[in-house]
Amino acid sequence: MVAECVGLDLGQTAIKAVRFRRRLSGRESVEYFHLPLPYGKPVQAEPARLAGHLRNFLWQHGLYGSGDIVTALPCQDLFIRTLSFPFRDSAKLEQVVPFEVENLIPMALDEVAMGSVVLPAKVTGGDTQKPKGADVLITAAPKDKVAEHLKFLATADLKPAAVGVDGMALYSVTKFLQEEGAHVPGDLAVIDVGATKTTLCLIHDGRPVVLRTVLWGGNHLTHALAVRYACTFAEAERRKRAMGVQELEMWLEPLLRELRVSLHAYEGTAHQRLSHCWVSGGGSKLRELSGHVAHELGLTPVGPRQGFGANCPRAFSIAFGLAIHPKIVRPRWKTKAIGSDVALDLAATADGSAARSKESQQDRRLALWGGLILGVLVLIDLSVRVYVKESTLTQLKQALQAQFAQSFGEGGSPGQELDVARSRVAQLDKSLAVIDRSRASVLVNLSDLSKQLPAGIPLTIRELTVEGASVHMEGETNSFDSVEKIKQAFTSNQMFQAVSVTDTRVGAVPSQVVFRLTYTVQRP
Repeated sequence: MVAECVGLDLGQTAIKAVRFRRRLSGRESVEYFHLPLPYGKPVQAEPARLAGHLRNFLWQHGLYGSGDIVTALPCQDLFIRTLSFPFRDSAKLEQVVPFEVENLIPMALDEVAMGSVVLPAKVTGGDTQKPKGADVLITAAPKDKVAEHLKFLATADLKPAAVGVDGMALYSVTKFLQEEGAHVPGDLAVIDVGATKTTLCLIHDGRPVVLRTVLWGGNHLTHALAVRYACTFAEAERRKRAMGVQELEMWLEPLLRELRVSLHAYEGTAHQRLSHCWVSGGGSKLRELSGHVAHELGLTPVGPRQGFGANCPRAFSIAFGLAIHPKIVRPRWKTKAIGSDVALDLAATADGSAARSKESQQDRRLALWGGLILGVLVLIDLSVRVYVKESTLTQLKQALQAQFAQSFGEGGSPGQELDVARSRVAQLDKSLAVIDRSRASVLVNLSDLSKQLPAGIPLTIRELTVEGASVHMEGETNSFDSVEKIKQAFTSNQMFQAVSVTDTRVGAVPSQVVFRLTYTVQRP
């Protein structure tokens, strides 16, 4: 059984590939492949032409079907952040990370392919600290960048097993060397100088803390020499290989300035200084470049003592780091600690995002149908409830009308039952008032009135009104003196209060006096 992986570094001036094999016995083999690309003419940079070069390169070296192929996107095309969490549970991190990242990137989450890895524990003084929480390195690439990269590879009949990040590939190289027994410094600045860009990976306490792309490469130096000596690009390239770094110092200053800015920015934020420096990539072939860059940055260059000897894949560092992808090769240098598999796969996250998008669309459709069905069921339930209530109300009305007719008799239109009942009750009250003494009836008041009249005085009652305890009477007698005697008779009895006689006048016939008597009855 053979574990085999091909790391593919696609540059503008060269295609580099590393095939890494590990057999079941543990024996390893590494093969390096390199294809220079024409540079300087716009037609040479067309994607179709580059895809043709890539296809021929893979066929020529038998890289098709010889293992999983891993490619990478440059750091300049990604948003890279490191966040700290007080827990290490992978399920919780998977749920929380997108919400934490949403406010840190200038794009919506559905527009990016996001990957995250839990960084290994800090290494201080050779000892690994047991982590309580988790530091998560998060990368977010615009989906159109990932789609463009995959489309280009598809034109070359290539579907990568994973799409990583070039800066993380440099970190994988240091991890590989460390697990092979090399004394790799825990604080290290890895500077990969390419033809058109420089990739920077800062490592502190054995963990990647800064990944960055500087848009300056060896071709910028070659162009400067071509202008300085008025020669062709090829002649300037040959001249550059023969010159010492002291002669190129003034043209290296733009790169050194950007590297200083990155170092000072990190050191000012973390309050920690890096100690060592490793220069890799094709630009590292310049004489004395590694020592010069380390000196200008105030760092110590690494060498064979730290594991960066002649066998170290210096010019193929990114391709080598991709070829040892831990989720494909399952290298023996993998530790059991959570977070040792610092390998990103943006293609998988993009495919997962697309799958989740399709699932979410299907979920929305199912939710819509479910809502419609639920709405129909609610309407049916409401209709049944209304029908039952109307039926019950009709039955109650019929029962009330029957009870009303039984109690009060027929009469009245629907809705006037209360008015009819009040009228019938009033009639009964009037009937009872005639004979019920407790109601101050007319008969009782007439009885009291007849008992109180003086003997021998005639009295004819024209009108008698009883309003509760008040009695109003209009009567006639034979003289004014008789009126006064009637008043005195009522006044002398304590049962009658507020006795008054008003409107006394002579009647229409002789010996007739009409008057009004008002009094209040106080019953014991």
